[in-house]
Amino acid sequence: MSAVASPAPEAKPFRHGTPGGYSRHKCRCDACRAAEIDRQRNCRARLRAGLVKHRSGGKNCVPVRIRGVVYPSISAAAAALGTSAANISAQLARFGDAERAGTGIRGARRPGKPGNAKQCRIHSRLYPSLHAVAKDLGVSYTYLSKQASAGFTPEYSQYLLARMMRKDADRVAA
Repeated sequence: MSAVASPAPEAKPFRHGTPGGYSRHKCRCDACRAAEIDRQRNCRARLRAGLVKHRSGGKNCVPVRIRGVVYPSISAAAAALGTSAANISAQLARFGDAERAGTGIRGARRPGKPGNAKQCRIHSRLYPSLHAVAKDLGVSYTYLSKQASAGFTPEYSQYLLARMMRKDADRVAA
């Protein structure tokens, strides 16, 4: 008995320049990427304008209580509070409640924002932030940040010291 291999079925062609081409067919051509960007832009605009319908009940709907008000769903709460549903979901997962949603309390750290940076000390010199170190010494912020979080290697520490000494010499000369 011999088995005959049947040819693999050919993939159905799809229209490029559609969000389905990007998400369903995983096509990353310029037309499909542009269509997906437009879809996301329209979705954000509809969310901002309040044109999104929110679930009001059902098995996949999670009612949520925030500051004494019960909302029928997380998306309805997000729309009412002016925040995102992902923000409320993350707060529920992290803290067990979403009392901070829409208040601006415990906002994200944004590097470079005044008053929101951690001070750092490099070779007994105090800087207001890692961004200030990177800018002053002319080094990559990304690499400096990775080194700072993992602990400076002796080579990088010496490199920073040399940069600091060179910068001080340039300041004295000027």
